Amino acid sequence: MYTENEVMDIAPCGTNCGACPAYLCKDNPELLEAVVAKGLKREDLPCPGCREHKGKCAFTDGDCATYDCIVRHGVTFCYECDEFPCQFLHPCADRANILPHNMKLYNLCYIRTYGVDAFRKKFPEIKVRYYGGKMLIGKGPQLP
Repeated sequence: MYTENEVMDIAPCGTNCGACPAYLCKDNPELLEAVVAKGLKREDLPCPGCREHKGKCAFTDGDCATYDCIVRHGVTFCYECDEFPCQFLHPCADRANILPHNMKLYNLCYIRTYGVDAFRKKFPEIKVRYYGGKMLIGKGPQLP
């Protein structure tokens, strides 16, 4: 089990809030302007991550159903739930090239197996492999 502070930058669904531009712009004025230019409201930035906002994210309208679900189930991460994996984590091709939603299951399995500290260290490679890797059938995404 993790303390609240250990997981504040990692969403219950496995999304790494700590690597999101809306989170990172707190230390980077140029990034803040770029995020605002993408359509996010300046007053919602920087985003502290969904846990601190009880499921609210600068990128979503309203409450996050996944966050509400983990609260109802009394778990820290989705993988701890008896219903894992569920509809909230189902991969979807829509905008997979720009959104991290299809990474959630992999991220959660990695966190469950290796822990949050190892996940944070491995995430840069996970992200590059997801967004920039070239798929070789039978061998998975290869680093560029």
